[in-house]
Amino acid sequence: MGKQPWRRQLLLATMGLIALLLIGGTLVASFQWISRPFPGFFLHENLTIGPYFLPSWSAGLAGVRALDRVVAVNGRPLRERGELYDLVKSAPAGSSFYYRVIRDSQTLEFTVPSMTLSLHDWFLSFGVYVVMGIAFLIIGVAPYYFHASSPAVVPLCFMVMAVFVWFEATFDFMTAGVLPKELRIFALTFTPSAAVHLALLLKTGKPLRRSHPVYLVCIYGIALLLGGLNSLTFFGRSETWIYVFRAGYVFTCVGALAFLAVIGSALRGSLADLERSRLRVMFVGALLGFLLPTLSTVLTSSFQLAIPYNVALVPTVFFPLSVAYALLKYSLFDLGNALKIGLSRIALTAFLLAMYAVVVVLLGPWAGVYDNDPLVPLFFSVLVVLFFNPLLRWIETAVNRYIYRQDYDPAQVQEEVSLFLRSLASPPAVATGFVQRVRDRMGIETVSLAYGLKETDEYLMVATDGVEQRSADVADGVRALAAGQGSPYHHGISRGEVTTNPLFREKRAVLLAVFERWRTELLVPLVFERQVRGFVSYGTKRSRSEYSAEDLRLLVILTDQLSLSLENGRLYEESMRAYAKAEATNKRLIEMDRVKKQFVANICHEVRTPVSTIVGYAEVLLLNPHLQGEARKVLDRLVNNGEELAHLMDNLMNFSRIEEDISIAQFEVVQLKEILLGLKMMTQRLIRERPIQFGINMESTIDTIESDAQKLQQILVQLLTNALKFTERGRIDLTIQAVKEGGTDFVKIAVADTGIGIKREDQQIIFEDFRQLDGSSTRQYGGTGLGLGLSKKLAAALGGTIQVSSEVGVGSVFSLLLPVKGSSLSAGKVRLAHLAQGMN
Repeated sequence: MGKQPWRRQLLLATMGLIALLLIGGTLVASFQWISRPFPGFFLHENLTIGPYFLPSWSAGLAGVRALDRVVAVNGRPLRERGELYDLVKSAPAGSSFYYRVIRDSQTLEFTVPSMTLSLHDWFLSFGVYVVMGIAFLIIGVAPYYFHASSPAVVPLCFMVMAVFVWFEATFDFMTAGVLPKELRIFALTFTPSAAVHLALLLKTGKPLRRSHPVYLVCIYGIALLLGGLNSLTFFGRSETWIYVFRAGYVFTCVGALAFLAVIGSALRGSLADLERSRLRVMFVGALLGFLLPTLSTVLTSSFQLAIPYNVALVPTVFFPLSVAYALLKYSLFDLGNALKIGLSRIALTAFLLAMYAVVVVLLGPWAGVYDNDPLVPLFFSVLVVLFFNPLLRWIETAVNRYIYRQDYDPAQVQEEVSLFLRSLASPPAVATGFVQRVRDRMGIETVSLAYGLKETDEYLMVATDGVEQRSADVADGVRALAAGQGSPYHHGISRGEVTTNPLFREKRAVLLAVFERWRTELLVPLVFERQVRGFVSYGTKRSRSEYSAEDLRLLVILTDQLSLSLENGRLYEESMRAYAKAEATNKRLIEMDRVKKQFVANICHEVRTPVSTIVGYAEVLLLNPHLQGEARKVLDRLVNNGEELAHLMDNLMNFSRIEEDISIAQFEVVQLKEILLGLKMMTQRLIRERPIQFGINMESTIDTIESDAQKLQQILVQLLTNALKFTERGRIDLTIQAVKEGGTDFVKIAVADTGIGIKREDQQIIFEDFRQLDGSSTRQYGGTGLGLGLSKKLAAALGGTIQVSSEVGVGSVFSLLLPVKGSSLSAGKVRLAHLAQGMN
């Protein structure tokens, strides 16, 4: 058919034209009856009453039954159906008519008032046939229109066309009779024959005209025989025709049973998972949409059970819907999910109906049902609210357990595997743990994995059976899966899908080769950042059952999580390697820094000794009173520069010790006055003849503190020498005062000068090591930039801090805050921070 599209187009066009003519004729004829009087029933052309009337119609209320034969109206013999219709239409609606009918060889008389056929009446009696016929035709032709690959599409088209003609011709068959009665008769008898033909094709997959022509002749021969007998006996003895009429409906029921039997026998055989899922969907659809309606028709026509035709007709749409869905769907997940939903909803409906019946039986006699006391429907509504969701979950679990033989708990497996995938591990460890857990928990014989890590051309391959694959073969499979962007590929594909789905036509050979090499039944792509990076192959289940919709849902979820976990594992490995490399580099840098500082300390120590000797000899020479003039000035400069050099080397040595944590504070009682006396002598000696005044201001309440005298003196010397360095003239003051915060005593030592001052944006960087505001080689002020940074570290070692406040051109104030008691050092750190903020 694919090679001869004109035949397909011709067939579809012919079916469409027939459909339009039948639907249009039915609607035109129907509108001529709506809002017009009618007898309260409808007659066949052989004057037997048709079963197509509603319980509220006057004929049913008067006791008239379907297949009663009307022989007289108002005492006058009835020869043709049109006479009755014309008589009723000529009288007002509600007029009473007296009928003599024959039922089972007995003559009965009834008085039946006429009625007006409303649109509501027409829709419930004949309109439902029109709607169901259209639905049958559209759904049944869909597989043929969309080029389904199964050979069963043509018999399905024939069957739905027969049903369509049967349903659409019903109103004409009961009213005007414009169409030949044989059209509807043979449409009815050919429907079960086409259904059996369809079932045999679904089972064998081969055209019956070649493999089993005798079956084909027998199947359609019975339909011709029954249709011919119906036509021949239609105007004969009514009893004979009624037997043939009932036999036609029994034949439809037998056809439904035969369809189920053939599909059931196919399900018991060896089938691929996809074909098994398709047949299961069709089996459920036939049970609900074919057997139940035909069985209801048989019970109504043969045993006069009060089953409304229109109600029995509604489920018929499930039959073509299930067949068309199964033929057009190639995804195991979709088919399995449809079957699961269908079975669970059918079972749920049955349970709810049974529950309602029990409630009515138990509460109805004393509580009322609807009109007087709505306790029963109210109680039933409460039961539905309480039990609907638990009942539905229980039914779905039962479907998975007993139909798909699911022997694991999906929620438990998902929780366990997801918890493992959330752990950080290397990609090989993640892949191995995943395939082992899925294989053991879900009962799969073999699970294999291939994944191309990002930014590499290599594939990570893990298999539970130890089978090794070539990277080139894996790459072919990945490329074939990646070619299906936006298609069902990304939700997992089965071997049956690849074999039958037209979407896989171009890549079918490559994908089937992947299935063979990996000995798999299901492939689920590993997708990361919308790119197919690999796949997981799942082999046959140990129970030999096919993969259910729940299996596929769970495997797709876990495989999606696996992609992210593998990439996280790759990033984890890279971060660990980077961390190890950084740690090794850091160790080398620390060692190099230690060696550098040790070298600096050694050099300073070696240089300081001769410098001290030079300064000492220079100071001795200055004691000679006979040394005057230029010689004394040279010695003074020698002493001053020598002391500055010694001070610089002391700073370097102290900086090295501080960085190596060699310098540890030794707390003792420190006499502040002794330290201040030494500082005063040093400052005055450094000032000499410069126009600078120096003063010390100390509160009388402060005499001693617990601290490290050497470090305290070192800090104050640095602050004073800094003040002298940047002050050309003016004043330098050293102020000591007590500060109390939260019950803790602090001492504040401030060095104020009238020097050049510091910009606000530079007041923090001056405490950084080797930083000077003027770092050029032509700078006016010398130094290494270590003094203030070293002082801040020493202050921290003493439990204190240094703050600065300054204004350019006015001067600067450097404040040292220290706890008075060394034992309160740790307790006073927070309060010290508050004090420092207050100073700013």
